[in-house]
Amino acid sequence: MQDRAKKVLDEILQVRADVLEDGEKLYNSWLEYNIREPYQNSAQNLANYMAFRQKDMRHLQEELIPWGVSSLGRLEVDVMGTLSAVSKTLSLVAGNELEDETIDYRSLRTFENRYNLLNKHTDEIFGTGSSERNTHILVTMPSEAASDKEMVGNLMEAGMDMARINCAHDDVSVWHKMIENIKAASKESGRNCQILMDISGPKIRIKNLLTSKRNPKLLVGEEFLLSNQEAMTLSNGIEIAINTTVPEVLSNVDKGQLVKLDDGHIEAEVVEIKDEGLICETVKTVKENGVKVKTEKGINFPDLDIRLSVLTEKDYQDLKFAAAHADVIAFSFIKSAEDIETIEDALGKELAEDRAALPVVAKIETAEAIDNIPSIIASGSAKRPFGVMVARGDLAVEIGYERLSEIQEELLWICEAAHVPVIWATQVLESLVKSGIPTRSEISDVVAGSRAECIMLNKGDYIVSGVNAVDDILKKFENHHHKKTSMLRALNIAEQQFQ
Repeated sequence: MQDRAKKVLDEILQVRADVLEDGEKLYNSWLEYNIREPYQNSAQNLANYMAFRQKDMRHLQEELIPWGVSSLGRLEVDVMGTLSAVSKTLSLVAGNELEDETIDYRSLRTFENRYNLLNKHTDEIFGTGSSERNTHILVTMPSEAASDKEMVGNLMEAGMDMARINCAHDDVSVWHKMIENIKAASKESGRNCQILMDISGPKIRIKNLLTSKRNPKLLVGEEFLLSNQEAMTLSNGIEIAINTTVPEVLSNVDKGQLVKLDDGHIEAEVVEIKDEGLICETVKTVKENGVKVKTEKGINFPDLDIRLSVLTEKDYQDLKFAAAHADVIAFSFIKSAEDIETIEDALGKELAEDRAALPVVAKIETAEAIDNIPSIIASGSAKRPFGVMVARGDLAVEIGYERLSEIQEELLWICEAAHVPVIWATQVLESLVKSGIPTRSEISDVVAGSRAECIMLNKGDYIVSGVNAVDDILKKFENHHHKKTSMLRALNIAEQQFQ
């Protein structure tokens, strides 16, 4: 048995040496971001984690289980400390105590400091939350929040910890009133409630709808016009025409490419390219009797690599308001460290000196963002408190629902290693919030989301009931489960960093 333990020890030591070398190289590639001193240990730990997870470790995890030292499945918060502690224990089991002084047990204080970094960074963004649960609750404010202070108060009493103002909707006058009501309700209830303003970014949306139908639903097999013009016309049997907020994108779309509307609820294929736009044929809808087309819903082109600036002209205007009023600013469609640089330049021009360290959240909703997530985190955390929102609606449309289930897990692990809080977003308890009746799968989704630092609910007629339900589920479930234990198959994301 000792010979077997010695063999496993040799492998662990080699893994540790490789992680040290590869992690240092990755970390050095991030030095150009001028990472602030308080975040440097976290960035180094992230680099080490990406180095560790570039290889399949399942066999090693299985070898360690009989010895009771299989904590590699929980090494996110302190990669090198865990590898050293496992090596030290295994050396004693093998009767071959290590002489290398750098390979030893962490002190309890060292472990707690690393473990508490994520909690510290979470508090920097979300403030003080409920004493009865770890996961915070973020709620998107409906327009009514500007006029109905009682509703805002009810949301806070139900468990809302942070209010989200979506800059894609309403305007400055409405946002002002929302903020007044949020602050008044917070003061009256004695509950802390942070304000997150969400800069909409280069989201391609349905701008206008022209239809000859009383109920403009798209059915499978039906054609519609995706117009590149402000003034649209219906012809040749087309009963629905829509245009977009970013019409220049259509010039890059080819025949045969996919178009998805409303978070993939409608899927179509481009069948003809005309002067006035694209003729698309509906190939799939989430409901057999069709899906209603609505303005402001998103349009995705999964086959197209769209290169748009991360900030639009409208975003720059919205940022002036957010920089003065928000506790946290979220930015949409972050794809790279270069996007973070653009955002930092804009923030530098808008933030007052006493708000220079305003926290930022990056919304992850594209395949390109997934590939670049380590450098996005390193650059985003370099100057200020930083968080990640997993915008699962757009992300699922971009990468496919099947792959989303895997990628959202990997993002949770990577962000834990980076000591960066995660917001679990999109369609959480959607049926309950909109109709008052939840589905079983929605309850399970909340349970899965409890491993994030925050769960986001969108607006709906039953939003107060939705917040109550999430609050109740989290309080009950968090006594049973915290984060995860993994069998350590190689991460798809990690492989990209060392090629």
